[in-house]
Amino acid sequence: MKIRLRLISLLLLAAMVLSAASCGGTGGDGKAPNDANENETTAAETTTSEVDARLALPDNLPEKDYGGYTFRIAGRTRGDFVQEIGADMEESGDVIEDAIYKRNQDVMERFNIKIAGVYYDTPQDQVRKSVMAGDDEFDLLLGQVIEVGSTVTDNNYLNWYDMPFIDLDQPWYIGNAKDALSIKNKAYMMAGEYCLSILRFTYCMYFNKMLVESYGVENPYTTVQEGRWTLDQLSETIKDVYSDVNGDGIKGSEDLYGLVSDYYSATITYQYAFDNPVMTKDEDGVPEVNFNTPKTIAIVEKINDFAWNNNGAHFGDWNVYADIWQNNRTMYLNGLFSSALNYRAMETDFGIIPYPKYDETQSNYYSMSDGAHTIMAIPKTITDIERNSIIIEALNAESYKQVIPAYYEIALKVKYSRDEESVAVLDMLLDGRTFDFGYVYDGWKGYAFILQDLISAKKSDFASAYASREKSADKYYASIIDMYLELDG
Repeated sequence: MKIRLRLISLLLLAAMVLSAASCGGTGGDGKAPNDANENETTAAETTTSEVDARLALPDNLPEKDYGGYTFRIAGRTRGDFVQEIGADMEESGDVIEDAIYKRNQDVMERFNIKIAGVYYDTPQDQVRKSVMAGDDEFDLLLGQVIEVGSTVTDNNYLNWYDMPFIDLDQPWYIGNAKDALSIKNKAYMMAGEYCLSILRFTYCMYFNKMLVESYGVENPYTTVQEGRWTLDQLSETIKDVYSDVNGDGIKGSEDLYGLVSDYYSATITYQYAFDNPVMTKDEDGVPEVNFNTPKTIAIVEKINDFAWNNNGAHFGDWNVYADIWQNNRTMYLNGLFSSALNYRAMETDFGIIPYPKYDETQSNYYSMSDGAHTIMAIPKTITDIERNSIIIEALNAESYKQVIPAYYEIALKVKYSRDEESVAVLDMLLDGRTFDFGYVYDGWKGYAFILQDLISAKKSDFASAYASREKSADKYYASIIDMYLELDG
C-alpha cells in the first residue's frame, strides 16, 4: 500500500491511542492498564517510523541557489485558497497553518527564493492576458479546475511532461491524474498535493452511529469492507428511516431521514462512485466520449428513483443540510471531507465511509473532489523551465510530506474517527479519488453535469438531455483533444 495510505492509517491509530490516554482510558485505580501502555508505545513508535519514511522519501531534486528569485503564483482571492499558497503566512500555533508556513520556509531556504501570491477572482483570465501579451508575469497558476480547463485551448500553458524535474509518478501527484488529465504524454494542468483543496473537497458519506444502532442497521464499516456497500444496500437500509418530527404531515427540514444530500455535486459524485466517467481512453490512449450507454441511463433512473421515491431520502438545494446533520436527524449524509472539522462540537459519534458502489461486481470504491478545487497550470511565458519545475516539484513534495499529515492530525482528532474500523475504510475512500477528462474539461459545455440537472428537475429522460447537448459538446471536446494532439507544448 502507498506510504500515503499507511500514514493515514497510523495517524488514525495514534489518535485513538492518544484519545484513550487523555479521555479517561484508565483502570478503576486511575492508572492506565499495562496493555494500554504497551499499545500506546507500539503505535507511537510505528507512527513515527511511517512519518519518518514519508519525510525521507527523496524528491530527487538538485540543490540550487536562485539568488533570491521571487516565485510568483496567481491564485484565487477566497481565504482558504490564499491559505493554500500561504505566501504571507506566519506561524500562528494552528497545526495546518504552521505546516504550510514551514513548507514554504523549507523550500525558500533550500533554493534561496521568495514565494509571492497574487490573487484574483478569476486568476486564469489574468494569466491568459499575461501570456497573450508575452509577459513573464507568473510562474504558476492555481485556479478552479473547470475554469482553467476552459482556457487550455488558448495555448496558454506548458506540458507537464516537458518539465525536466517534475516526476508525475511520485505520490504527491494524486490518484489517476497523470493518466486522466493527459493525452499521449501531454498534460496542460495537473493535480498535486500542493492543491490542498483536492483533499478538503473530496466527497464522502458520514453516518450517525447513534441512529445506526437505534435502527438496528449493520455496522457500515463492515458492509464497506466486505464489498457489499452498494446503492441497493443503501436504498434498502434507509427506506424506513423517516419521522415526521414536527407532525405537520410534510417532509421538511425539521424531520428525520435516512439520508440527506444536495442534488448538485454530491449527486454527480454517484456517477463517479459507480465508475462511470464521461470519457475513457481509446486503444491509442486518446480520450473519447463514452457516456451515452445503457449503464448511464440506468444510473440516472436509479438515482432519480432513490432521490425522490425512497421515503428515507431527502435531496435538496445547497442548504439542504442546514442543521439536520448536527442535530441527529439523518443517518447518512453526503458531504465533503473538510466538513469533519466543523462537526467536532457534535456529541454524537459518527464515521466516514466511501460512496456506495454501483453493484457488488464493481471492484473498488471511488469518489471525486468537488469541482471547486484548485488545479495547477504553468504559463508558457516562463523564462526558466528548469527552475520552475524544481520549485513546483518541491512545493508538491513538501505538501505531501508536511501539510497533508498536518491536516490529518487536525481532522483525526475528531471523536468519530477514533476507532480501528475506520482506518481501512478511509484508505479505500482516499485511494479511490478519481479524475475524468470529460469533467475537468467540461467548460460548462459538456456532459458532466447532466446527472445533477436531471435529478434536481426530477427527470429521468437522459436520451433527450444528451441529444440536446450532443452536437455542441462533441465539438467542444474535439477541440480540446485536437489541441492536445497538434500542439508540441
